[in-house]
Amino acid sequence: MEVAAPLSEQLQTQARQRGITLVGSTDQSATHILKGYFSVITEGKETTVIYVWDIYDPAGNRLHRINGQEKAQAVNGTEGWAGVAPATMQAIANTTIDQFSSWLGGRTG
Repeated sequence: MEVAAPLSEQLQTQARQRGITLVGSTDQSATHILKGYFSVITEGKETTVIYVWDIYDPAGNRLHRINGQEKAQAVNGTEGWAGVAPATMQAIANTTIDQFSSWLGGRTG
């Protein structure tokens, strides 16, 4: 999905700035696994991306959930994923890494 490229790039950038290393899903050195789920709703000239990130440990146990939604003007009046601007996906990445970093920092033991 082409719309995911700005999300992936921004996730990497924000993670690096916070000292978090993101690796591919098959990398055995991962301490946490993030799985994202997305849907999009267009109403009039506005598009909303609804997102959920589940954070798992390497054994597959879900540890935490991050969710939210980001609203923005639809691009060129198009609907669905075609109406999602790169800036919207970048905003989701920023919020995701902020929440992930806070969650990591708040964990004990």
